[in-house]
Amino acid sequence: MAGNTGGRTAVRVLERMNISVLFGIPGIHNLSLYEGLSSGPIRHITTRHEQGAGFMAYGWGKSTGTPGVVLAITGPGLTNILTPLGQAFHDSVPMVAITTQIPSRFLSGRSGYLHELRDSTVMSSSVTKGSFRASSPEEIPHLVERALRLSVEGRPGPVHVEIPLDYLDEPCGMPPGEPVRREGPSLHEGLAGEAAGSLSAARSPVIIAGGGAAGAAEAVRLLAEKLSAPVVLTSAGKGILPDDHPLCLGARLHFPAVKELLRNSDCILALGTELSPPDMWEEEFPFPDGLISVDTDGGFASSRRGLFLGGRCEDVVPMLAGAVNDRGGVSFPGRTAILGECREALGSVLGVEEELPLLRDTVSALAGALGDEGVLWADMTGAAYCAISEYPCSRPRRFLHPVGFGTLGAALPGGLGTRCAFPDRRVAVLTGDGGFQFTLPELAVGVQEKICLPVVLWNDGGFGEIRRTQDRNGGPRIAVDHWNPDFRALAGAYGIPYFAPEGGAGIGQALESAFQVPTPSIIEVKVRKGARI
Repeated sequence: MAGNTGGRTAVRVLERMNISVLFGIPGIHNLSLYEGLSSGPIRHITTRHEQGAGFMAYGWGKSTGTPGVVLAITGPGLTNILTPLGQAFHDSVPMVAITTQIPSRFLSGRSGYLHELRDSTVMSSSVTKGSFRASSPEEIPHLVERALRLSVEGRPGPVHVEIPLDYLDEPCGMPPGEPVRREGPSLHEGLAGEAAGSLSAARSPVIIAGGGAAGAAEAVRLLAEKLSAPVVLTSAGKGILPDDHPLCLGARLHFPAVKELLRNSDCILALGTELSPPDMWEEEFPFPDGLISVDTDGGFASSRRGLFLGGRCEDVVPMLAGAVNDRGGVSFPGRTAILGECREALGSVLGVEEELPLLRDTVSALAGALGDEGVLWADMTGAAYCAISEYPCSRPRRFLHPVGFGTLGAALPGGLGTRCAFPDRRVAVLTGDGGFQFTLPELAVGVQEKICLPVVLWNDGGFGEIRRTQDRNGGPRIAVDHWNPDFRALAGAYGIPYFAPEGGAGIGQALESAFQVPTPSIIEVKVRKGARI
């Protein structure tokens, strides 16, 4: 097809906006977009399911802070990526989904056209910052560029753009690039001064840092040290302050000892976090009225009485650090006791006792193999819940976990997306046998694209967390025990290495071997099904 079409122009905009990798699946309705990819520099990763493509884009965005981009058709293509869009929305991860739409002349009513979907933008708007449909070929490049910018502006998140089929094939010129809008701090300086005064006057200040503070790690450290304030992290905030720092209590908001610390604090500063129920493991927590919050989105702050500073942590935290009084000591006397109490309570917090030594060994082996620069992608599984507190991080975005929306199976494709973004960085996946089977066909992507990715498979024969909950509630075990495939044979079918290590040392050795091959590997940790409590 000669000349610039809507489809080719959309791809040129992606190139201009420095998108280097796309994830998606070609279909009869988006081939015009794929024609634009044939002669350009963008690498396309063909996944085995649209959900896998969405989670790879999510993995890219979560680990880089820049938008991951997914291509799909309308109808089932779009519905299949709604789940990763929802995960990205909950986790504030920049992501852009570009999908097609049936021809514009059929949009006014039900036509029976292939892949027709009623009110698709209304549906996708529930899991995105915005969902937009091109109303003409000329609007395509503007919408694509707008989506990429919107995904990282303010509170990051996913954006959806859909393009009717006929517009993709019609002539469409390449417009000049839109001017880049730089967001500055939006808070009033008086509020920053008031917050600094409250923090300086507090006898027992505590800082809670979430994923929104990942870009302000150095300023968070400086602020904490000037205040001698302990720092508690959300799972998304792991690494903002290194776990071995004398003020760091790690990602332990869900531990009784940390909750007691918060109750006794006379000033809590929340940085880049909603303080959502999943962070507290779904328990209601009575945060004090004097809570100080720093975030780009004040929606959650309206439900609490306190001081809200609207702005990016990168802008606001350095202002606070420069304004508070320096207490002259980088220590928190209660740290050792609180961490000791947390270690003692780990089994009861997780609801496991018999499996605890193997859980600790598995997490320790992963930490040893990945080191400071590696990335652990932890799925929704009991082993990952242990890793939230026990896996050490010294840098942000080194522990990635879909805690909010809580999607089973996100870790494998998420890990592939992260490895595409950082091909020289060690990345490993920690997943359960239940969640792994949600997205296991994406192993083929790792084989085809030669992506090294060890998958540590915590195999307890089903949905272990749900099984334990049923046991604790005294009810029967229903629908939680699985027949699983032979994972050794499964690895053989994909032509990838398989390991069945015994104990922590064996897991560590298996990881080192797995990091030497240019494909995924399966490291199966076999767990006896938990006995009834």
